[in-house]
Amino acid sequence: MERLGITGYGPAIEVFKRITAEPRELTASHIRVKMKAFGINPYDIALRSGSMQEVRKLTFPYVLGNDGAGIVTEVAADVQSFKVGDRVAVHPISGAYGEEIVLPVGKAAKIPEKMSWSEAAAIVTPGVTAYNLINHLLDLQPTDTVMIEGASGAVGTSLIQLLHIRGIRTLASASKKNEEKIRQLGVSDFSAYDQEDPGIKFQNQADTVIDATKGSVKGESGIQIMKEGGRYIALNDLPSLELRQKKTGFYEPFIPRKEYQDQEAFTHLFNAHQNGDFHIFVGKELPATLENVIWAHQQVEGHSTTGKIILTFD
Repeated sequence: MERLGITGYGPAIEVFKRITAEPRELTASHIRVKMKAFGINPYDIALRSGSMQEVRKLTFPYVLGNDGAGIVTEVAADVQSFKVGDRVAVHPISGAYGEEIVLPVGKAAKIPEKMSWSEAAAIVTPGVTAYNLINHLLDLQPTDTVMIEGASGAVGTSLIQLLHIRGIRTLASASKKNEEKIRQLGVSDFSAYDQEDPGIKFQNQADTVIDATKGSVKGESGIQIMKEGGRYIALNDLPSLELRQKKTGFYEPFIPRKEYQDQEAFTHLFNAHQNGDFHIFVGKELPATLENVIWAHQQVEGHSTTGKIILTFD
């Protein structure tokens, strides 16, 4: 079995290697999946670069990857919810960058018949993150206004669509080139941050601000947009303490929790997709080679992609 792993922290071109590994033993409540596609996340770049060593130290060689899709090839004796041949999306703790993965049944879900492998792999982390944020972390009221910064990214577009389904008034900011795409998702108003200051345009309008940027936004605009006493949720770093002291509010990073159930999120996302209410944006689809995984990491690290980069196996 071939996997695409890293041998240490550092630049993608230096640390990625092909790794040949023996198949893992299948234990109770687990399934074995032949991978057909996996997605690249900003989180993967953070792990590979070593910037998250303080909270998650890796043992090398290490295989990255939390988003994927494939075919069930084996189920443990106690598993009733899956059978060999099922098409599934998978959300493992790691290991999706490979030809095969073994994971707990709770971290997989059957995908709709018409959903492609690439779509299934692309929906995982962005969709599950957006679902859990909206349905578990936040207590949204019908009259609330939510601001999404970084609206053109995978999590941003997922948030907008799920909020639109709920009928929540949503504001968004992204670059001008993505305005049409974002407006088509159902936002109430849009600001192109490369042409104007969203903080001025939407000042004091949002009950909740969700910063879904990759860290390029320093938080000042979001705090301006948040109402006094509002809520500011960051998917990456929070604004500096100095900025936070400028306005009273509840500031917190979004952190996945054990009580969040992937099956629940997948059910909602797949239903929304089948109903035509949730679109999955695949930016580029490439064969799962060493050269392509290095290139994909470089693209995501450089913030130049629109839509998820998906690598596929034959």
